[in-house]
Amino acid sequence: MATVWILSLGWWLTAPYALGAEDSKLESLSRSLTFHAGFDGGTDANFALGDGRLHTTLSGNTVDGEVGLKRDDVMVIRGGGRYGDALRFEKKVQPLVYYQAKGNVYYRAKNWSGTVSIWLSLDPDKDLEPGYCDPLMITDSKWNDAAIWFDFTKENTPRQFRLGVFSDKNVWNPDGRKFDDIPIAERPIISVEKPPFGRGKWTHVVATFSRLNSDGRAAIVTFYLNGEIQGRRKGREVLSWKRDRATIRLGWNYIGLMDDIALFNRALSQEEVRTLYQLPKGAASLAEKKT
Repeated sequence: MATVWILSLGWWLTAPYALGAEDSKLESLSRSLTFHAGFDGGTDANFALGDGRLHTTLSGNTVDGEVGLKRDDVMVIRGGGRYGDALRFEKKVQPLVYYQAKGNVYYRAKNWSGTVSIWLSLDPDKDLEPGYCDPLMITDSKWNDAAIWFDFTKENTPRQFRLGVFSDKNVWNPDGRKFDDIPIAERPIISVEKPPFGRGKWTHVVATFSRLNSDGRAAIVTFYLNGEIQGRRKGREVLSWKRDRATIRLGWNYIGLMDDIALFNRALSQEEVRTLYQLPKGAASLAEKKT
């Protein structure tokens, strides 16, 4: 009986500490959250430090985009998400849906760090049509000029899934070489040859980056799938943005489901990425603490 009492007392003494540590971890993640779109009941962000409204551009030029979802092939699917509802893309098309990056992305011209998180559900080899596909891209310009993106390759079987963090074009490609002529090792991309995607399952995709736009070769970029590191790059990264033009672009040539987009103002640790991956309600629970 004494032994049982001592063990119980030990649990009583340590449990509050454990619960307190978990609460502290979630509070830290919540404080760092700058944007969350869970698509529950609509397309407006659940939490946003900038404009939380979804925009659509039929021309592909984000300068003339309209507020709201203006594409018949993109819709909110009730109960179809990783958490609650989801956004579904049904066709390969060029027009973009996007959120404004200003305020929502914690951009800094010097020493910029952050995290991008999204959940995706699709079978890339069966659902996607030929050609490159970018479920998410953040830039004020193009895919190869001051951009952060996730994409599926156009030809591989199985299709590779990649994270690209491209500096200003004149920084990473000062000689103007054609992309196909650049050795793979020199491209600012992390590739996963056999990514864990599939119909009826959800995959958690995360990119963390630290010390972008810093002097020297100090930047670190890390790519995660389902809480596990897939690759890491180190080197000089310079992304010069016109903040009023930068956007969070969704679903370029994408066919599938997406859910629970979350952005943070710092590079999350591996432990924090795993915590985010395991949250029962997703990033919505972090957004709730902000209100």
